[in-house]
Amino acid sequence: MALTHQRISITSTAVIISSSFAGRDGQSVMIQNPATNATVYLGGTGVTASNYGYALPSDATVSIDLKIGEELYGVVAGGSYTVNVIRQGA
Repeated sequence: MALTHQRISITSTAVIISSSFAGRDGQSVMIQNPATNATVYLGGTGVTASNYGYALPSDATVSIDLKIGEELYGVVAGGSYTVNVIRQGA
């Protein structure tokens, strides 16, 4: 399994956070929201700021284990904010 890292700009249109992977056990994704004034909303392909699975507040981190083929997306209510991502099994 490989370990990768990336900074991703999240906007008001859903942006993919997970990446393609072929690991047997799936992929672990850790997302850090370093913004001091923005919530990042996480979910599937249809995630919006009002229809989301998880609200990641400012200065918070979350780790999510994905199965093979699952994709994680992020969105913010407005503007553009950067999240820091580490993936294991990418």
